[in-house]
Amino acid sequence: MVGVSGGPDSLCLLHSLHWLNRRHRSNWQILPVHVDPGFEGWSSARVSRGCARIGLECLVRTANVRSRIEPTGENPCYVCARERRKTLFETCGELGATSLALGHHMEDVSETLLMNLLMTASGSTFVPRQDLFGGKLAIIRPLYYVEKPRIVSYLKCFGIRTVRNRCPYMKSGTRLRVRRFLEALYRQDKHIRTNIFWGIHNLKPEYLPPPGSRRTNRQR
Repeated sequence: MVGVSGGPDSLCLLHSLHWLNRRHRSNWQILPVHVDPGFEGWSSARVSRGCARIGLECLVRTANVRSRIEPTGENPCYVCARERRKTLFETCGELGATSLALGHHMEDVSETLLMNLLMTASGSTFVPRQDLFGGKLAIIRPLYYVEKPRIVSYLKCFGIRTVRNRCPYMKSGTRLRVRRFLEALYRQDKHIRTNIFWGIHNLKPEYLPPPGSRRTNRQR
């Protein structure tokens, strides 16, 4: 299964997997799945047409994200990601899919690290492959080591048109604020784009607090 939002990352992933499958005759069964969050004006049909242009039929599932956000007041980005991921997991289980491919790329890794540091006081992000449910399902991120500009170039090369469905929480979402902050830094120094990512792989334990040394709220 391939999670497809209709944006550049997921369509790049879907197209490249489909292309590799045909070129190398890998006999993969590739199924794009789009999760409709139920936002006003959202068009799943356009995402389906985008997948059809690549040559694959898209399965659409619905998750009423708004109903989960408004009663709790939780961060919209986290709730949306959680609900869409839950729907994808359930669909994998129903269809017997053993791998779920997501279009996260290098900058997404850096953004998630910074978001978690700022919002949850945890130094964590995601990995290229993650086995879940006792190994029954593997999340794979084939674009993990790919920079965003390369994805944009890929789409231009193959003439792939992306789908823009606007999120009503986009302007207030944490991820957008973090992304704009990082993009401003990228414009100042192009090396920052990769430095943050590779810095995650180059941690210096001797200059970090030992495990279990976190202070309690009362001590703060």
